[in-house]
Amino acid sequence: YNNVLVSACAAAGIAAFTGDGVNAYTIPDACKTIASVGGIGIPTIKPWNMEIVEQKLAHCKEAGCFAIAMDIDGAGLPFLKNLTPPAGSKTVEELREIAAIAEKPFILKGVMTVKGALKALEAGAAGIVVSNHGGRVLDQCPATAEVLADIVDALKGSGMKIIVDGGIRSGVDVFKALAIGADAVIICRPFVPMVYGGAEEGVKLYIDKIGAELEDTMAMCGVHSLAEISRDNLY
Repeated sequence: YNNVLVSACAAAGIAAFTGDGVNAYTIPDACKTIASVGGIGIPTIKPWNMEIVEQKLAHCKEAGCFAIAMDIDGAGLPFLKNLTPPAGSKTVEELREIAAIAEKPFILKGVMTVKGALKALEAGAAGIVVSNHGGRVLDQCPATAEVLADIVDALKGSGMKIIVDGGIRSGVDVFKALAIGADAVIICRPFVPMVYGGAEEGVKLYIDKIGAELEDTMAMCGVHSLAEISRDNLY
């Protein structure tokens, strides 16, 4: 899966986020693929205990990836709670230590509040992903679109990059996220059938589709560049 996704995304001019799991080979395999495309990819590490985090960070740095992420909302996943030593939530101080060890732009995925965004800034993160983990960690949590504007406003002028995911399925959705103030978006689930159904060609077709829809939306809204997209375009 990673071999197809990472290489096809890199060829199309975007970066793939790769995941993590309980298997020891998950991160090393993903990092080998990222290394093969010149580091155009972002490995995502779950909030394990510090010993495991350091081991996985070493693979990420060796791969030459341009950024490293941690999905901190993964602390609510049951399989993380049963480890010895236990994994889970991280303090600002622990995250600051991880960011220093990473030696690359460190992205915290799973931020849903202004308070969380400010903690990420305090921890030295270069970026955040506003994400509710696909709604799979906590039932009845808000949609990312509902909290994005407040987080963008709170971080204005900080220099932190703001990425958002959650139900983004079209170029129109991408446009709306950028209009609210996101710097970039992440799309996950639609790539799965593209990879397994069409391999590299399937991934390319989907990326081209999203790009064409975004261009059409910009034209209909009288916007000539991504920098011109603003909240005025939402209505």
